[in-house]
Amino acid sequence: MDGMFEPNLISTGLKTVAMLFVVLGLLVLVLYLMKRFLVLRQGPKGDLFIKVLSSLHLSPKERIEVIEVLGEKIVVGVTPGNISFLTKLNNLHKQDKETDGKRENHEIKE
Repeated sequence: MDGMFEPNLISTGLKTVAMLFVVLGLLVLVLYLMKRFLVLRQGPKGDLFIKVLSSLHLSPKERIEVIEVLGEKIVVGVTPGNISFLTKLNNLHKQDKETDGKRENHEIKE
C-alpha cells in the first residue's frame, strides 16, 4: 500500500516544481518587459532637463547633490522629507580648478 502512494507523491512534487519554474519564468519575463518599456518612455538621457552630476552621501538617508538644470549647476541637500537649495555654482569654480592644476603641473616641472 505504501508503494502505491510513492509515485503519486513524486509526480505531485515534480508538477509543483515545474509550476514554480513556470511562475518564476513569467515573473522574469514581465519584469524584463516592464524595464524595457519604461526606459523607452523616459526617452534618451540627453533629452532630460535635469541631470545629477555628483552625489555625496552624508548618512544613509541624507546626501548632497550637484544637479544641472537647463545648463545651470545647483547644489541641493536631500533628506527623506525635504530637498533644500544650498547654492548655485558658476563657471568660476571650473576655471579655478583648471588654473590650480596648471600651477601644480608647472611646479612639478621646475
